[in-house]
Amino acid sequence: MVSIVVPVYKSEKTLRVCVESLQRQTEREIEIILVDDGSPDNCPCICDELAEKDARIRVIHKENGGVSSARNAGMEKAGGEFLLFADSDDSVEEDLAEELLCGIGSADLAVCGYHHHYLGRDVEKIPEISKWNGAESFLALYGRGYLNMPWNKLFRRSLAGRFDESLSLGEDLLFNLDYLRRASGGVAVVQKPLYHYIQNDTGNTLSSRKRDDKLELAKRIWHEASRFYEELAGCEDKSGLINARLIQEVLDDVESLPFDLSRSRREKLAAIEAYCRDPELQRAGRNAALSAMDYRMIHACMLRGWKHGAYGLSVLRGWTAKLLYGKKG
Repeated sequence: MVSIVVPVYKSEKTLRVCVESLQRQTEREIEIILVDDGSPDNCPCICDELAEKDARIRVIHKENGGVSSARNAGMEKAGGEFLLFADSDDSVEEDLAEELLCGIGSADLAVCGYHHHYLGRDVEKIPEISKWNGAESFLALYGRGYLNMPWNKLFRRSLAGRFDESLSLGEDLLFNLDYLRRASGGVAVVQKPLYHYIQNDTGNTLSSRKRDDKLELAKRIWHEASRFYEELAGCEDKSGLINARLIQEVLDDVESLPFDLSRSRREKLAAIEAYCRDPELQRAGRNAALSAMDYRMIHACMLRGWKHGAYGLSVLRGWTAKLLYGKKG
């Protein structure tokens, strides 16, 4: 059986769509565990209503503790051999569980592609590799962002650890790396986009808000990913892909600065200057395999300490996205 854990918090507008997509799974041996994480809206009532109509749905009501706490609570109650995770503002293809079950075989983890919905677009993300061969495959999946999240994966419950409840950024990747250390059977890759990740572009999500500790958390993830690669390969990553993930986190923040109404232009320039002067970012940035042209141009300015150039390019990038998609990018 597959246990599907869904943390629920302030998602009354999307919760039914998410659960309905799980109820339509072609794999019938499933249980859906809705973890109401002290949601202050109508989510608790919706969860109970859905459970009354479908015996496969179980509900956990708990005090608010964050998404990691909710996922841990769901795992503690899970009864299936396998674990899936879904976020309550997303949805899934009806054959998600079936395809991952077929794909995992004797492996310990199955990873699939996904649809990334943002700025009115639906971008399909499909892993380029089909087989796991250790360090090289890790770089291919990590470099493209397939290992950061828990929701495009099928886990064996017996190997799963716990999400770090002290963190609110990067805890997903740390959970996955911890799991991979136990996954002696390797990783199966399903080259199909089976999950629909709906990115909230309103600026209200935790990851889009200003965080004083965001850089330190991003560095921790960078260090852990680098250490994991060294354990697999026996040497440091020379490709620049792991460094690029760190730099991309910084550039995402820099590119959002023009639209941060809580800070003055002087404060925004000071934030960019702090990034430019950070010695670890400088070290990682000198060998960072960035692919996107806007990233590369802004990063080139930052490597030279040109804070005004980096800010100006971020403004230009934002207005270009607004003209193309009618929204701030």
